[in-house]
Amino acid sequence: MSNSFICSWRVMFMPLLNIANQKSKEVYAQIGRLDKLEELGLGYILAGSAMMDLTLEEGWLAELAGLKKLRHFHLLTDLWTSMGQAEVEFMKLVLNSLYVYHIEEDEMDAFVKVLSYSHNLTELDITANVLHHRSDMVDCFLEKIEQLPNLQRLVLTGSDVEAEVAHRFLQVCFRLPQLIDLQCDFSVFGLHYPVMPDNGLCDPRFAILLKSLQDTDKKKSDAGEPKGLRLKSLKLPHIHSGYPQDFLFPFLRSHVPHLEHLRIPFIHNDYDIQHLKDAILEGCPRLQHIFSNHYPGNSDARCGLRDVVRYCVPSGVKTFRAECPHPYSYPGQEECRDMVQNLLDHHTTTLEDVMLWGCNHISSIDLYSILARCRNLKRFSLSIGYSIKFEDAVSRTWICHDIKHLQLYLARCVNFPTQRLLEIVNQIGKDVYAQIGRLVKLEELSLGYILDPVVKDLTLEAGWLAELAGLKELRRFCMLTDFWTLMGQAEVEFMVNNWPNLEKISVHMNEEMDGFDPDIFSKPHWRWLKEKRPHIVLTANKW
Repeated sequence: MSNSFICSWRVMFMPLLNIANQKSKEVYAQIGRLDKLEELGLGYILAGSAMMDLTLEEGWLAELAGLKKLRHFHLLTDLWTSMGQAEVEFMKLVLNSLYVYHIEEDEMDAFVKVLSYSHNLTELDITANVLHHRSDMVDCFLEKIEQLPNLQRLVLTGSDVEAEVAHRFLQVCFRLPQLIDLQCDFSVFGLHYPVMPDNGLCDPRFAILLKSLQDTDKKKSDAGEPKGLRLKSLKLPHIHSGYPQDFLFPFLRSHVPHLEHLRIPFIHNDYDIQHLKDAILEGCPRLQHIFSNHYPGNSDARCGLRDVVRYCVPSGVKTFRAECPHPYSYPGQEECRDMVQNLLDHHTTTLEDVMLWGCNHISSIDLYSILARCRNLKRFSLSIGYSIKFEDAVSRTWICHDIKHLQLYLARCVNFPTQRLLEIVNQIGKDVYAQIGRLVKLEELSLGYILDPVVKDLTLEAGWLAELAGLKELRRFCMLTDFWTLMGQAEVEFMVNNWPNLEKISVHMNEEMDGFDPDIFSKPHWRWLKEKRPHIVLTANKW
């Protein structure tokens, strides 16, 4: 290698081409000198001898001995298949987490072998396809997982998993003594539900799972130990028809007393609201961070999101993130408004992080009310399905002065503009951007518009970019729609002069937009900015 890496990165992901052995050694030696690395991802492009790179005898793992601060290691391809006990012993002195993104059936033996040497692992993030392979392989994997006594975080991400396998996996997870974070990012198929709803459990596996938890609690009680799991963060596997309330509510009421983060699962058929209330109030007094992939009312299976928000009172909700993965499966407007109203009625003093994605049934005035009433808000993010109207945005002063991350879509909503109406809207627009400009602790700002073209808004002469001069802490600025089309030299000079901490500017563009230009940052004014601030990253993202 002719030049050395001189960066002080903490995170690096690197795909490597297969190259000559001596060159490979130099590459790994360069990486090994990045002694501030805390997170490293490695993989290779093209097949061949690179599979041996992370071995001690035939590869260059030893070159990474200087990475004393390394905590997270991502194996982006199957470099791990040639590892053995010596390699794991080498790594475990500094390594406490392992990420593996794909494991084929013929690689399972090698993966299980790595796990068998990895007793110090505290964090494991792997593909859910480990649960798709032959039954004996899955059994061996589950056995090795149960032999990781220090495991605190376990993440499985992937496609559908058969119900019996998912059941066995959860049984193992609930026996891990140190586990505090379990994220099952996959769906379950093969569950048996009756044609007509009844009062009993729909599938015997739910009863078995509850019984095993109850037996474990009895043993703990007899031994004088506190009952319940240590879980603080939980995402149960997704079940399309929902969890039966006779499993979910006793589980929440009796077995997760430390729970702080919960992704709300679907609930099968209509449920007893009083039982849900009891489960949350009695069983989850520390619950503060709520996540959901669905909105209330957008499925035959019930989403308990609205009611969980209502009863999550003892600690108050700090994080509320809801997204709908199916944009054409919209919920009812009344139910969504109730959900936001529950947030505002019970949690205005605690809310710090709100993200709403994929639904357009929450009104502009409700969205604005979050900014105007939640004083401790640190992050607020809307997807393109939502917007805040100009007149709503200025009806009251925003009080979230500590906010650091803001993503907004704005709308003027002027269907039949007259000269007088445009003058009024223009004055309101100035006040809107002044509201944003007063949020002086902002570090990340993303802005877009819907319906009405407002591309001039972020110019100096015809718009209100000047109102954002006070954002001295701004590090990342993203234009979600085509504000950039009217920007020129004056605007980039404004950014250089007024945003001293700026690190990244990004644009999101649609190929069908009038302002679509994949070479936007080759224009003279952007080149000038890059010359003045070489460290600023400029990215154009297509969607």
